[in-house]
Amino acid sequence: MKWTLLKWKPLKWGIISLLAMIWALVIGSSYLPAQASPVYQDIFKVGGDLIVTEDQTVRDAFAIGGDVTLQAGASVQGDTFAIGGNLQLEDNTQVEGDAFAIGGRMIRAKSAVVNGNEFTMLENLSGVFKRFGVLGTLYLGNVIFWFVSFVVAAIAGLLLLSLLPGHVKAIATTLHARPFNSLLYGLGGIAALTVLGVLISGSVLGAILLPLVNLAALLTCLLGYVAICVWIGKQLQRQKPEAYFRHFWLGLLLLFVVSLLPIVGGLLVSFISLFGFGATLLARYGTQPDTHLPVTIDGLDYQTE
Repeated sequence: MKWTLLKWKPLKWGIISLLAMIWALVIGSSYLPAQASPVYQDIFKVGGDLIVTEDQTVRDAFAIGGDVTLQAGASVQGDTFAIGGNLQLEDNTQVEGDAFAIGGRMIRAKSAVVNGNEFTMLENLSGVFKRFGVLGTLYLGNVIFWFVSFVVAAIAGLLLLSLLPGHVKAIATTLHARPFNSLLYGLGGIAALTVLGVLISGSVLGAILLPLVNLAALLTCLLGYVAICVWIGKQLQRQKPEAYFRHFWLGLLLLFVVSLLPIVGGLLVSFISLFGFGATLLARYGTQPDTHLPVTIDGLDYQTE
């Protein structure tokens, strides 16, 4: 249960934040403070401050790009948070769920009650949020995240291509010949890892196996990602079929450019990575030649390039 809660909380608020960003991009928002109505409801504000007035009760309350203020006696039956703003809990306010601020401070009266988790993140970056706005800051964070990810992928790619070139080539060949099977294996592998983590987390067996499972998953992701980059680069430069390092750099650069697309870029790169993850499993980490793989979903005979 502990593992599930730790994994679910970031995912839950990540989904909510993403939906709020999409809402902001689609319809926009004014920068005037919004005030909660007396009706028991969920309330949110994009691009401005949110105020839950005295003695009002709402289910959830959150703001993107503004402060959230719970005035004296206000009650939130669910969660409340502010992204790019401060969260202020005045006297005798009550939050049944979680309360947190990202890119801002939490100002909490002594008599305020928070029954769930209470935390702040990136408090020192409030100036960045004010300068670039919430969407601009989130996009900047996305760029930094993918830049670091691609630096790690570049280092891993150089090592794997130097130490295990035959394995990477076998995975890339499997990906080329069995794309649909690779995707199915990728989805199945992720699902199996999730179920396994839920079943054994919090147990003695889980304490022993989970680090090993995570290490195996990391190796699978790295091998698959390097193979994806090699395959993409090879499609771009077919006249040099054996230039694997060059193919890798071309593919890595293209995926990095794709990741810079707002919202959809990261999702697209993650989806593409599933093919590499599955191809690694299908090729047994590059030890199973593609000519010996069973033809099922793809329904294609093996063809050399």
